[in-house]
Amino acid sequence: MSSADRSRDRRPGPAWLPLAAAALVVPTALAGLTLLWPRPQIEGDLTRTASESLAAAGITGAGVAFSGRDAVVSGLTGPDAARAVEIVQGVPGVRIAQLPADGAGTGDGTGDGTGAEPDAAASGPFGIARRGGDIVLTGVVGSEAERAALVAAATEQAGGSPVVDELTVTEGALPQPGVTTSSVGAIAALLSTVPGDIATSVDGDTVTLTGNAPDSASAQAAGAALSALVPGATVDNRLTVAGGGAAPSGELDDAGKRELQSAIDALVAGAPVTFEPDSPALTASGAATVDGIVTLVALVPGAQLQVDGYVATGPGNGVLSAQELSDQRAAAVRDALVAGGVPADNITARGLGEGDSPAAQAAGRRVEITVV
Repeated sequence: MSSADRSRDRRPGPAWLPLAAAALVVPTALAGLTLLWPRPQIEGDLTRTASESLAAAGITGAGVAFSGRDAVVSGLTGPDAARAVEIVQGVPGVRIAQLPADGAGTGDGTGDGTGAEPDAAASGPFGIARRGGDIVLTGVVGSEAERAALVAAATEQAGGSPVVDELTVTEGALPQPGVTTSSVGAIAALLSTVPGDIATSVDGDTVTLTGNAPDSASAQAAGAALSALVPGATVDNRLTVAGGGAAPSGELDDAGKRELQSAIDALVAGAPVTFEPDSPALTASGAATVDGIVTLVALVPGAQLQVDGYVATGPGNGVLSAQELSDQRAAAVRDALVAGGVPADNITARGLGEGDSPAAQAAGRRVEITVV
């Protein structure tokens, strides 16, 4: 039976393990996602670039300090201070540039040279939650422009789920550390795949996950997905387990098998497990997909896997028969899974030659993985 046939036969289950698969796929689709971590490296790079930009503009005597991607420019007064803020604000990667909140360095007591006194950092965590079918944003932002940017980012990545804006604008409030258009968009993308109500809150380097999970394996998978999404952050997983899921023997029940199969299928659909021509050597993308499957299976250690190897249609190089080559490809993936920590006793590998659904070229040089 083909993977497409298996997909049609499966009843859709809770999308917790597909959430973990999304965590592996989304960062690739959202190239450049760093979310503000690791902060020291980002802050150092932005400080250097901002200082070079000021020097190139002929501005001297300015100090630039970053907290994440937010800059405070000090040491200048009057028009020079305003111009320096404008230059730093224009540096790629800088979110907000402003003068010290106490007016130091401005010489006129206005704080930013415009008469507006910046407020303190936004109080309380920034929330991104799934509520029914909606993605809901809550928290304090410092401007209408910031509000619009965050809502737009969530809407773009929410997979068609409506985004409800419950943000409060407090003019001049500094952004909550960790809250960027990238982080908000990526978390919204993940939450859009989750059934039921679940919420995340971003408070500096801590991301808290709350809501209900059907079982402990699902709760673990959701926490792992969020950890993959925000590397460097501390994930406080407070999901409540409703019960059910794994069988007493430690093996997956039918619902757990469907969840894991859906997660593997989603990962393989984006990057199939493929091989070099006439070879059992995995392609670079195929090896990366196997690594992703290892991560998924690690969340459900009782999983039993069937690895089927195939060859492309047409004549080979005459060194190996179709059966021999397909056997070696299945064995190569089995060995990679075992090397990644999947118990060897949980994997069965076999070669099927061209199989029942022959395919040419890269599509035929593949393995298929089935949860059994």
